[in-house]
Amino acid sequence: MTFRSTLIGLTAAAFLALYCYFSDHVVRASELVGNLMPPVVYGGLLVLLLLAALLARVAGGKLKFSGKEIAAVVILVLCACGIPGRLAQSMPSSIMLPQHDVRTKPGWRQERVVDLVPKRMLPDVSGEQGDRALNGFITGLALGDRHIRLSDVPWSAWARPLLFWSPLLLLFVAATFGLAAVFHRQWSQHEQLPYPISVFTHALIADDDQNGGSLFRNRMFWIAFAIVFLIELDNYACLYWPNLLIPVSLRFDFTAAAPAFETLVKGKGAALLTPQILFPVIGLAYFLASDISLSMAVGPWIYCCIAGVCVGYGVELRPGREMALSIESFLYSGGYFGILVMVLYTGRHYYWNTLRRGVGLASKEEIPDYAVWGMRLFLVCALLAVLHLVTLGLAWYVAALYLVFAFMVYVVVSRIIAETGAFMIGTFVFPGVLLWGLFGAACLGPQAMVTLFMLCTVLMLVPGRAPMAFVAQAFKLAELSDVSLAKALRWGLVVLVLALALAIPSSIYWQYDRGTPAYGYPRIAATYPFENTVEVIHKLKAQGLHEQATQATGVARLASIAPSWPHLAAFAIAAFLAMLFGAGRLFFRFWPLHPVIFLFLGGSAAMLMAFSFGLGWLIKVAASRYGGARLYQRLKPLMIGLIAGSMAGQFVPLVVGTLRYLILGQSSL
Repeated sequence: MTFRSTLIGLTAAAFLALYCYFSDHVVRASELVGNLMPPVVYGGLLVLLLLAALLARVAGGKLKFSGKEIAAVVILVLCACGIPGRLAQSMPSSIMLPQHDVRTKPGWRQERVVDLVPKRMLPDVSGEQGDRALNGFITGLALGDRHIRLSDVPWSAWARPLLFWSPLLLLFVAATFGLAAVFHRQWSQHEQLPYPISVFTHALIADDDQNGGSLFRNRMFWIAFAIVFLIELDNYACLYWPNLLIPVSLRFDFTAAAPAFETLVKGKGAALLTPQILFPVIGLAYFLASDISLSMAVGPWIYCCIAGVCVGYGVELRPGREMALSIESFLYSGGYFGILVMVLYTGRHYYWNTLRRGVGLASKEEIPDYAVWGMRLFLVCALLAVLHLVTLGLAWYVAALYLVFAFMVYVVVSRIIAETGAFMIGTFVFPGVLLWGLFGAACLGPQAMVTLFMLCTVLMLVPGRAPMAFVAQAFKLAELSDVSLAKALRWGLVVLVLALALAIPSSIYWQYDRGTPAYGYPRIAATYPFENTVEVIHKLKAQGLHEQATQATGVARLASIAPSWPHLAAFAIAAFLAMLFGAGRLFFRFWPLHPVIFLFLGGSAAMLMAFSFGLGWLIKVAASRYGGARLYQRLKPLMIGLIAGSMAGQFVPLVVGTLRYLILGQSSL
């Protein structure tokens, strides 16, 4: 990692952290980091490659960027991607909006649920600036098109929660960075996971060292790139000139056939009847094992049909409200747990030796230094995070189990992006809900439950943008590009601190400037902890357990443990099936399906990607069967072109939207 590549990477990461909220909610072109394969990174990479080539031609070889330097820039930007998206954007609204909503919700006021939240977690709106801090956050402080000054933000109201949340976010995310370093060698070298997104990125960068190598001279690459790029560009232009241009529809509508799929529709699978072509998914599926693509294609159909059958028997799997006890949430959790068990089982010797080295003991296996320091980083940060949560009044075992489940989600999401490249994760696993089902409301008590739910709205709101998943991709790119993994980890931690220091204040500033969004998932999710807690309090009072639940302390609470057995049964079934499928892949060559099916089930992302994964699977099977290995290899540039064209096409609205706002002062359509 050279000085200039590090400087450019840090600058780009800082810009991303500062600009993300402004782009998402002021410019509103599209989400800057909307999934695990953000166009701002991969479309921006294509622009960077173009600029590097022009610079080398104009200024000569001295200023030429090597592929390793460009890879270093991408690595640092990837390390920043998990911070300014939902993680930094959801925190301010999750902790401020409840103090506004309590004004309009009599049930909240009656049960005083907002007062149950530890004061350290919420902004202070009780002083002279309290009304301005709260009302300004909701409606905005700016007048007309003028922006407020940085000093106009009532920072004093935010000092208390920032002193709590900033260390927690730093410890939690740093721990996942350490885990990414621990898991990397096992996944990349021992298990030979495909890392399709990192391989795609390296395919673009590697040619830079070859002065325009085979990929950029390949006709099939440019044909696919041009077709997809023009389709994306045309569909975007149609938003502004609908009477002049004809959009290219990438969605098919088979809803007229819904009566023939009554069971599917009952299982809330109607979205499967409107399949959509996603070019990046098709391209990535081509590079995966066939059982993975097939599982992603048929999994949502199987699950929604099963859910529809259950509805016929009066059993509703799919919840009406998230962050509540539901069969589906425990099915997801069981799937995550089962895959985590298989991950730990397959690498048990390596992980054990890494743990031994991490605590200063000798090991029988040679462990790279970056993995040893990653383990130490994880252990220290995880322990400090537990202690930090205990200061909220949570029992130590509750805090520890919460973090175990939270780390489970991040590890499994990272595993899935490494193994499948499925960059949209639409499933939600909330550790607070798992603890609710495991211990029961009477054991935890209303105050602990609302605290756990608040932690979920900040740390676990969108696992599909988990920072660890971006870091896992960055480490693989570092390995492919011969960049030091130890340096990648060190500079990644610098990027983490930089991104947190910039993204959170930036999000708060723009929410006071424009007002917090009155719609969208973070706005709705901010109500979940309190709606669920009110429901819990009502049930405890009806059962005569409310006084016991509020007065018991410490280990004495365990006497009131009352697990929800139906939900734990769903957890156990999904975990067993995931482990069964994982074992089937290990011991039987003919095993047709991958356990990834239990992570996505019938989630929105799974239904959106199913058709495209199926197309990618069909193309790969047809090429291999009728053209052999030679045709399969020849089509690789075509598939890379599909991905690159889509990334470039989705990057254009980000640039045009920003220019439109800066020049005309208008947000995107």
